[in-house]
Amino acid sequence: MKKNVVLVIVAVVLILAVAWSAFGQAGGGGRGGFGMNREAQTKAIAALQEQVAKLKAFIEQAPSMQGRNFQDMSDEERTKMREEFTKRREEQQKIMAAIDQQVDALKGGRELATAHTQALAPLKDLLASAQKENAKETAGKIEKLIADRQKQFDDKMAAMGYTPEQIERMMQPRRQQN
Repeated sequence: MKKNVVLVIVAVVLILAVAWSAFGQAGGGGRGGFGMNREAQTKAIAALQEQVAKLKAFIEQAPSMQGRNFQDMSDEERTKMREEFTKRREEQQKIMAAIDQQVDALKGGRELATAHTQALAPLKDLLASAQKENAKETAGKIEKLIADRQKQFDDKMAAMGYTPEQIERMMQPRRQQN
């Protein structure tokens, strides 16, 4: 359990380090989300630091089994421990979701849109192949999968404050700049 927690903390710190280094680059880090204004970046980084501090405190106050074996506990003690662990896991998931949201804010809409488009490309190729082979049931399943992923992306972008028009512009391929 503690190894997993340490790995999570290391991953979060690594993400923060990458975000911080990109933040410090000339011109705000170039393309992607680092073209956002300094105030928004600072706010997102502060929120990340706050969430990491919460996660660290949460992990440090984790209850221990104190050398007890789960099998040696009474049913009441096991039930109580399961409920406590479930509650703690849910709280940890909320903290991790907040961290993910702030990292997405640092990445910015254009970078998220590009990653989304690249992730859907193989599914769209697969869909075209299924349609060519007249595999209607398979094509339907792939279309549903694409639609579900698109809805998740649209919901994430809406939560970040992007309008459907802004999302559509970000999804359009970039023009070659000469």
